[in-house]
Amino acid sequence: MKNRKSIFAAVSVIAVSLGLLGIFKFQENSYNQKLAKAQTELATQKKALKAAQKAERQKLQAKAATGTEAQQDTSKQAKAETEASSSADQLFRILFTYSSQADWTARTDKAKQLVSDDILNNKAYFNDGKDDTGESIIETMQLQSSFISANTGVSLINESNNTVDCVSVVKYAAQYGSERSATTTMVYTSTYDLTQHKFTKLQKLGSTMVDATNNQ
Repeated sequence: MKNRKSIFAAVSVIAVSLGLLGIFKFQENSYNQKLAKAQTELATQKKALKAAQKAERQKLQAKAATGTEAQQDTSKQAKAETEASSSADQLFRILFTYSSQADWTARTDKAKQLVSDDILNNKAYFNDGKDDTGESIIETMQLQSSFISANTGVSLINESNNTVDCVSVVKYAAQYGSERSATTTMVYTSTYDLTQHKFTKLQKLGSTMVDATNNQ
């Protein structure tokens, strides 16, 4: 009788273990699928941006007959790329730097000079950081975020409306409490208006990678 009970117990443990393994494997496959999709989206955006840059540079070369005009266009393009890239760095630094409710709220005022009202009023990027009861999610969850870097590719100037399109790969380190820290890479597309000196469009494509570590 004891042997039967032991065998039954052993079989039960094995069954539970296999079940848990199956769940873990499913979650792992799901994450890998999401990661692959995000990486594909990033590759597609980079490819499209590169093609647009090549086409526009060919147009600039075609103007080279006059010399002066080509030089002016090149100088204007370089200035636009520097401005848009610098502004993107400032914007994402603001978005992903906070450690308190006060920091979170201050992001809106800091970003006013960099984005249009449409973006500023978009709750996906700027909100009060509170739940339905009015409690601070930042304080309750002890959320913190530190900006690491923003690598931004800038298209050639769209002469019809004086804008450039951007693709930004943003890295930041986030954690809640002292339990977990993670470095995340996000991909954003945006449109920067060279007349207003502001971003008028901003779209998050998603996360391409998360490296999580437990703090001891």
